[in-house]
Amino acid sequence: MTFRADVQPDDMNGWPDPQPIRGELPPVESFSEELLPDSLRPWILDIADRMQVPLDFPGVAAIVSLAGAVGRRATIQPKARDTGWVVVPNLWGGVIGPPGYMKSPVINAVTRPLMDIEKTRHDEHDKALAHYLKDLEEWKSNQTGPKKQLKEASKGKVNQPKPVADRPREPLLRRLVAMDVTFEKLQDIMSENPAGILLIRDELTGWLAEFERNGREGERQFCLTAWNGDTEYTVDRIGRGTVRVPACCLSVLGGIQPQRLEDYLLDAGRSKHNNDGMIQRFQVVAWPDMPTDFQYVDRPPDKGAGELASRVFRRIMEVDPRSPLQFGFTDDAQEIFASWHEDLERTVRQATLPPELISHLSKYRSLMPSLALLFEIADRATGSGGFVGSLPGDTSGFGRVSFDHVMQAYQACVYLESHARRVYRFFAPEIRAARALAERIRQRHVGDSGFFTLREVYLKGWHGLGFPEAVRAAASVLQRAGWIRAVTKGTGPSGGRPSERYDINPKAWRIE
Repeated sequence: MTFRADVQPDDMNGWPDPQPIRGELPPVESFSEELLPDSLRPWILDIADRMQVPLDFPGVAAIVSLAGAVGRRATIQPKARDTGWVVVPNLWGGVIGPPGYMKSPVINAVTRPLMDIEKTRHDEHDKALAHYLKDLEEWKSNQTGPKKQLKEASKGKVNQPKPVADRPREPLLRRLVAMDVTFEKLQDIMSENPAGILLIRDELTGWLAEFERNGREGERQFCLTAWNGDTEYTVDRIGRGTVRVPACCLSVLGGIQPQRLEDYLLDAGRSKHNNDGMIQRFQVVAWPDMPTDFQYVDRPPDKGAGELASRVFRRIMEVDPRSPLQFGFTDDAQEIFASWHEDLERTVRQATLPPELISHLSKYRSLMPSLALLFEIADRATGSGGFVGSLPGDTSGFGRVSFDHVMQAYQACVYLESHARRVYRFFAPEIRAARALAERIRQRHVGDSGFFTLREVYLKGWHGLGFPEAVRAAASVLQRAGWIRAVTKGTGPSGGRPSERYDINPKAWRIE
């Protein structure tokens, strides 16, 4: 927040600097270890304990990492008979915390199994590429003789030459993770990797801010499309040719500082792009209360838990995305999902909720079945059997997500919704009204004499401030932010209700 130099109020003594209008943080659910699949739980608990961070951080990072590993290797049909609705379980998520709270080290620790797989693939590709280059040189050297023989054979001088071997095919690099990548290169990578890609960014708001620049509309649309996980995308460019991605699938994971998130949300609210649902696609977001205590822990990592987690990810990566696993719910799990789905639809139809929060919660339609599927696959990956057809008498070729994993996903959605409400508190009616009133104060549309009354404001009929309750709620927010302070005024000589008067912080007129 900056102050104008051309406005010098006479008396600023005793007034604090006005603070940005953000509102108080509502309470959130704590992350429970019961929200994690059994196969990954010991590993995540070990990371949280050794790093002394909220369990939310490695828990959320593990869920998104699991989504990045599965990608298009598995799908789920949420309804029993509606074959037209199929969900790809890719997810966008992030951990929110102040600087110095180990967000990046936690993400690095959780994504280590994926990075190890990525390194193995690079090493294998380097060897395959060396063989390819050698074979290519041999192939080129063998072209001269046959070409000459073919020319002489056409003149009847020699017999026809033997068929020439086909040109060697350059090996493709199978990718899983991307970090510092341009959108053009990301499209190239996706075109060669049908399972999808996990994008890891240290600071997510910086990545999001890139889309707000002029000329980046195409990149923004590409990422919006890639969130769906199953939509074709074709790019045609002169000089680059045609790049076709049969099915864009992008999972995203990163860290966010609260201050930067708040600034981004405030700016996005004024942006022409704010209604396309970009920020609402971050379904798996945790903003926990930061612990004030600390316990020094110095012990080796739980080797067994780490090896088990690595086996889970490696077994998932063995699934061919060109023949994805297909899942539905067991009968009892289907009943839970149907009940939850009805409750969700009633919630998003509440006109009292901020539109931004409604947009966010509406995307839980795919979140809940995605989580249930991911938890099911993670636990099946530790067994000796296959991923599908495990139920007696089931010959459909479908895997069945169990009642326990659906309940786990249900509880995860309850947890995530509480954190979403903390994020979207900026768009609550009282915060919107407070910003509207603050702008009227700053522009001297009200309180030019240094104070105003409640009645004076609501009688003007300004949008969002046309009722006493709305102005009173806005004034309460502005008091906490240091913009105004209430002054008690008694009744007049003729009686009647006391007026609700507020003195204005002179520094508010200096805010640019």
